[in-house]
Amino acid sequence: MKTIWKLLITIGSIGFIGAFFFWIFFLNHTTINEIGIQYNSMNGEITTQLEPGWYITNPMTKVAYVSTLPIKITIPSEAKVIVSKIVAFNPSGVKEFIRMQGFSYHINSSLHNVLLGYAFSGSEFEFLDIMQETTEENTKDLRHIDIK
Repeated sequence: MKTIWKLLITIGSIGFIGAFFFWIFFLNHTTINEIGIQYNSMNGEITTQLEPGWYITNPMTKVAYVSTLPIKITIPSEAKVIVSKIVAFNPSGVKEFIRMQGFSYHINSSLHNVLLGYAFSGSEFEFLDIMQETTEENTKDLRHIDIK
């Protein structure tokens, strides 16, 4: 009876450790409002994970996540021209984005600054949707100024 318990504990431990390493090396999860960009370092292939959910990849594949939520980007300025835009990353332009920016495992951490540069460049890019252009309101209260 002791050998059966030892065998069951051994099989359970091996199964648990195996599942843990499978989760670490082969699984990744893409959530709602983001896409996953897979870069296979063995063959250089780039694929996108457009649907939210769990994906099985090989251990040599790096996955970076990019938010597709609209972002307000602003140039700090007192000018009365357009200083703010609402932009969103367009998943259909992933290949152009990587061609211009390169692949980075931490794409989402610098996405705000990257999109700021492209949004105010004056050119159109397939990976950038400019949803709204706005100007900041002048919040100074001019009613108390005595003009003579």
